[in-house]
Amino acid sequence: MPRFLRWVRSLTPTLAPRERGTFFAVLSLLSSCAGPPAVPSPADIFEPDPNYDFNTASGVVEIHALDGRTVCFTTDGSEPQMENGACVGATVPDERKITIGCPQSELSTDFIVGIRLAFEWPARSGKTVALVSANYTLDCTQVVIDRDNDGVPDAMDNCPVDGNPDQVDNNGNGIGDACEANGAPDADGDGRPDTADNCLTVWNVNQGDDDRDGIGNVCDPTPRGTPPLPWDNIVLARAFVKWKEEMQCRLNGCANPTGTGNWMTACDGGSGTEVWNVSLSGLRAISKFTYTNCSHAVSVDVHDWATDPTNANPNATVPMMINLTVNGEFTQDTDFGGSGNESGTVQVTGDFTGTVTSHVLINNSSRSAGSYFSVACTMDPIVEEMCAPNNLFVNFVYPDWSCEPGGCPAAPPPLVDGDGDGVFDPYDNCVSIANATQANVDFDALGDACDSSSNTTDTDGDRVPDDSDNCPAVANTTQQDTDHDGLGDECDSVADPDTDGDLIIDARDNCPMVLNPTQTDTDMDGSGDACDSTPNGEPPWSLIKFKIGRCLYDNAGDVRSTSACDPGQPNQRWEVTRLAGNRFIFRNIATRMCLTAQTWTGVIGMNNCDMQLASQQWDGEAYTQGGNDMMFPMRLHSAAPTYNYCAYTDFTADVFATQGNCGLAGTENNRKIGIYANGDFSITPPQP
Repeated sequence: MPRFLRWVRSLTPTLAPRERGTFFAVLSLLSSCAGPPAVPSPADIFEPDPNYDFNTASGVVEIHALDGRTVCFTTDGSEPQMENGACVGATVPDERKITIGCPQSELSTDFIVGIRLAFEWPARSGKTVALVSANYTLDCTQVVIDRDNDGVPDAMDNCPVDGNPDQVDNNGNGIGDACEANGAPDADGDGRPDTADNCLTVWNVNQGDDDRDGIGNVCDPTPRGTPPLPWDNIVLARAFVKWKEEMQCRLNGCANPTGTGNWMTACDGGSGTEVWNVSLSGLRAISKFTYTNCSHAVSVDVHDWATDPTNANPNATVPMMINLTVNGEFTQDTDFGGSGNESGTVQVTGDFTGTVTSHVLINNSSRSAGSYFSVACTMDPIVEEMCAPNNLFVNFVYPDWSCEPGGCPAAPPPLVDGDGDGVFDPYDNCVSIANATQANVDFDALGDACDSSSNTTDTDGDRVPDDSDNCPAVANTTQQDTDHDGLGDECDSVADPDTDGDLIIDARDNCPMVLNPTQTDTDMDGSGDACDSTPNGEPPWSLIKFKIGRCLYDNAGDVRSTSACDPGQPNQRWEVTRLAGNRFIFRNIATRMCLTAQTWTGVIGMNNCDMQLASQQWDGEAYTQGGNDMMFPMRLHSAAPTYNYCAYTDFTADVFATQGNCGLAGTENNRKIGIYANGDFSITPPQP
């Protein structure tokens, strides 16, 4: 082996067996090259932001940050293709806008539409085709049911089976005169004849039917609709990770290679191959794993539906053999210290049909916090589960490859019938006292069985008791309240404005200018999700990038730097708090810990945040040593009086300092930084 390779090998740390990669590079403090601009994140490209819920049957998504580039998109789950700058089997957005809508066959309340984009982007050599995706939720609720075709929906019709557009109800009992007949069978005595009652044996004059299945809430075992099936993308994720590790172990006898070269192994049954190529690219080590019709079976634990049919016990599992055939390539790109990233996409067939994309961060030759695989599938082997709809990509995070928080549907909370009367608590007008008939003489919130002050006084004689009458002094049997302000039309002299027309008056609307009848407010900040720029309460975040081309990240309490700057990695995102002057505090979005000068000898790490500590405060000083650079205009100088040093990183991913190093000549690019909002490296960062 040439002396150079023996020297590099002696400096390369021992690889973890599960990684089976080799990382070579040469440390150089004399020069560094800026890489190509980072691909814009989905949040930069899509408006509204990914995962937005339109709450309607259609929506318009605008494309930004890609001006002057040809953009191809699909919404059917397939991957858009580009050849020679033109779209193949995909569509070009009209005026940078994509309209999405519910399929004709879709009758669910919530339906996820995935938009996938392909566009050309600068790479280290020439151009590459970048792929990004975003998911949006539409409301595909069924068309309103009106069985008697009288123009009044069944849910509001006092005679749903007999046409009565006038809704006349002279005795005010909630049953229209057109279908009310003395002596008509009425098993539960709620005034709804059995022929027009969606709960024959349970009193329910309001006929509430949330899932619109013709069975009233109070007698429906699934009033909210059939619970969704679990997504088994997670089975594919765990099976693929095990598949990948077992196959890589076959290469070179589970040992690390001694230098650059190629290794190949046959897959199960002797058909298909896996090839491992190791090469050097300047200061980088490149390992490529190429799979060609590579089949292999692995055993993974799956849910045991036989012993746990309600999916109530997460520990109920049984082993299952999963056979996967893989085509595609993964590339590991690392530096001298064995830190970098793995990227690439493979197609999977066999027991699953799907796609797996790697977003793995490598630190000290091992996977590190922030790593994840994006997994989509369209066919699966488990009857009681299903692939996420619309070929949706779901992220599964290291180390246990579980679904990222909020990324998979949670099991609906069980419906409880506390008093055992056959009516579930959310629909029971006496939660703690059995009252199967739900009788409620004064039509208020409490049933007769638990209402100690039933009041049937009816001042205006409209047969609606005063306690539940929206116009107690003016007769209004229908209780119509057009502006939904709690005051019936008959006694409401002012039509309160409803600017967005969502039937919620502006005074009560948490998005008065944007249609949002559900008033969803996830972060409970008083601003509805439909008009809230941070509906989940996410703080603004930035990436911190050094001029040598590396970004800060929190490796589970140990601050590091990586050349794989990725706005999609939560542990590279920093919440930046600006104090008086040009002093900053940096809190990591993933770990909620703060960048801290830990000792006077130059140790920099992560600690629990205390914004009063000088050791967690950093002065963003103007830094022109070696020439002014507006993209990297400052250095971070510890504000602690006894720590006279600046944050520094090198090609080994270490982040540290030495006393008085702020002006050290020749390595200023290792200290110059830019703070980039939302990880957008194309904009000029804040200047000191």
